[in-house]
Amino acid sequence: MTVDYDPYSDEAMRDPTEIYRRLREEGRPHYIEKYDTWALTRFDDVWRASLAHEKALDYTRGQTPGQVMLGDPVPRTFMTMNTPEHRKWRGVLAHEYTAAGVEAQKPRLRALTREVLQPLLALGRMDVYGDFANRVMCRNAGHNLGLPPEDSEHVRALIDDFLHREPGQVGSTSPRNQQGAQQLYVYLMQFVARLRTHPESAVRQTKLLMEAEVDGRKLEDDELLGNIYSLLVTGSETTPMVTAGTVYYLAKHPEQKARVLADRSLIRKAFQETVRFDQPTNMLARRTRKGFNLEGCEIKEGQGLLFIYASANRDAAHFERPDVFDLDRTSQRDLSFGIGGHVCLGVNLAIETGTIMLEELFEALGDYQLEEAGCERSYAEFLSGFTKVPIRW
Repeated sequence: MTVDYDPYSDEAMRDPTEIYRRLREEGRPHYIEKYDTWALTRFDDVWRASLAHEKALDYTRGQTPGQVMLGDPVPRTFMTMNTPEHRKWRGVLAHEYTAAGVEAQKPRLRALTREVLQPLLALGRMDVYGDFANRVMCRNAGHNLGLPPEDSEHVRALIDDFLHREPGQVGSTSPRNQQGAQQLYVYLMQFVARLRTHPESAVRQTKLLMEAEVDGRKLEDDELLGNIYSLLVTGSETTPMVTAGTVYYLAKHPEQKARVLADRSLIRKAFQETVRFDQPTNMLARRTRKGFNLEGCEIKEGQGLLFIYASANRDAAHFERPDVFDLDRTSQRDLSFGIGGHVCLGVNLAIETGTIMLEELFEALGDYQLEEAGCERSYAEFLSGFTKVPIRW
């Protein structure tokens, strides 16, 4: 290997764009001896491993780099199950996330968006991520699980503490991480205990999970807690990053911003191009349960795999001008929401809610100015995107 790549290095955590380019130029999967893990950075490699070799992957060993490479605890959820068990438990909630299921939720999602946005309009300034999009998605995730709005935002803050990284930090090892994790666990444990004591209080997704019986088995308390936690995390982090990122990249491309403000039907395309251009799920990790060959590399049983979607979606072998933000990009295969049996369950919800938030924002503000000096990006191993995008109007 010609590139010295460590996903926990400062370069990779801060801005991996250049290192991903060099990894793709190697022309094959990249072996990281330190972690006995293969990094897949090219589009075709991630696509083939996700589809042609899906049965060789073990999802029970986790899906974050920390779980697969560092041995972090793995909650037992439908997201960390292998087929066919995964498909069965995923099916408990699947209809909530179909195009029709999300369509039915759109009036509520728009009302929720306006509820969060309205008090901000008089201020003349906001952080699109923290003040607006993150709060909308937190409250939506909480609504689906039966949490009060204020609790949803509090829980998200604890998740952020757990996921926070300092330069040089490897994994969830800081006091801030541990304190956030402990407080989060206590809150969710108490929530599950209340549900078990008063099952009639369970609503929506929580009710579905509690009442579901698959192959004669219901979820244990730790499994219910793990699923609730996972739905809170995935339901409130990546969509706000893309929403804020869309506002940022349109501001950096004034001609494209003018077109979107003049024709709101282009908002969905802008959101989807932002997902490709600045993929919020930088990577997910898998463990192999059966060896296979990929581009001449022998992937052995028990080794880790990093599916680096942010790199694959910038692969010049698949995308024309991949490093250009292009509102007119024609539709083609991409890996913005993964592929295969573990493709993102919330793809329809993410696109529809992101579109709604941007529609309401642009309708209320019209034009806006970006405060670029105040923008901040996440510093993390498997999430990537803006966590602060201040604008004024």
